[in-house]
Amino acid sequence: MLKWIQDGGHGGNDPGAVAKGNTEKIYTLEAALYVDKRLREHGISSDVTRSSDVTLDPSPRTAKVKQYHKGISHHFNAGGGSGAEFIHSIHSSGEFEALLTEEFKKESYPVRRTFSRKQSNGQDYYYMHRLTGSCRVTIVEYEFVDGVNSEKIKDRNYREGMYECIVRAICREEGISYEAPGRGNEHPEPEEQSNPSEEYPVPQINLVRGSKGEAVKQLQRALDAVNFKSGAVDGLFGPKTEDAVRRFQMVYLPHKVDGKYGPNTRRKLISVLKLNGF
Repeated sequence: MLKWIQDGGHGGNDPGAVAKGNTEKIYTLEAALYVDKRLREHGISSDVTRSSDVTLDPSPRTAKVKQYHKGISHHFNAGGGSGAEFIHSIHSSGEFEALLTEEFKKESYPVRRTFSRKQSNGQDYYYMHRLTGSCRVTIVEYEFVDGVNSEKIKDRNYREGMYECIVRAICREEGISYEAPGRGNEHPEPEEQSNPSEEYPVPQINLVRGSKGEAVKQLQRALDAVNFKSGAVDGLFGPKTEDAVRRFQMVYLPHKVDGKYGPNTRRKLISVLKLNGF
C-alpha cells in the first residue's frame, strides 16, 4: 500500500466555507499541494486526491484515499471560532493528532481541540473516516475563515507556516530528519539537461498558449506524470495546458507564475520528475 495521501477538501462547484475574502476550496488545494511537495522533498511517498479546482464527489474521493496507508484531509473552518482542529477516527488512538497539536503550538498557532465524533449507530460521523477503509485519515481544520484570524489567514506565509507544521509532525511520525524549506537544495540546478527522462522527456523549446506539436505533447505528458493534469494529450497548448503550467508554477515557482513554459519551468519540471522517480 502506498504511504500518504493529501486531500484538498471541497473543490469545483463546492467552494466550502466562504467569508471575509477567504474561500476554503482555494486554501485546501494549496495546502494539499504544499504538503505533498514537501513530503516528497523528504523522500516520503505522497499523492493528492485533486491537483486542480475540480468537483470531487465523496465516492471517487474516498476510493482514491483507500489506496493509501495514511492521509490528511485539509479544510478550513467556519462559525466564528478560532484555532486549528484535528479530527481523528473513533478507531484511531489520536497519537498523531497530539503531534500536530505540539507542532502548531511550537509555532504559536492557536489550537482549538482534538476530537473524534460518532453517529448514533456507533459509526464514525465523518465520511472521510467512515468510507476510507484502513487508511488512517486526519481531518485538519486549519482556521476559521470568518473568525478573529480571518485577516491573518489571507497571508500566504501565515498559511504555509501551518502547512509546515503538518510536515514536521509527519516527519516525526515517520522517523525522518526534518529539513526546513530551501535547505538541502542550495546547490544550483544545471542550466540545461537534454532528455532527463526516457519515459517523460521534457521539451527543450519555449512554449506558450497557441503553441502546437510534439513538444506540447511532451509537456502535457510530463505535467500529467507529476499530477498536474492538463486534459487530453493533443499537442495543443490551450487554456487547460496553460492552467496546468500555472498550477505547477504556483507550487514550485511561486514568484514566476505566468503560464508560460520557459527555462525556469523546464529546469524545475526536470527536478520534479526526478523527485518522483522518472
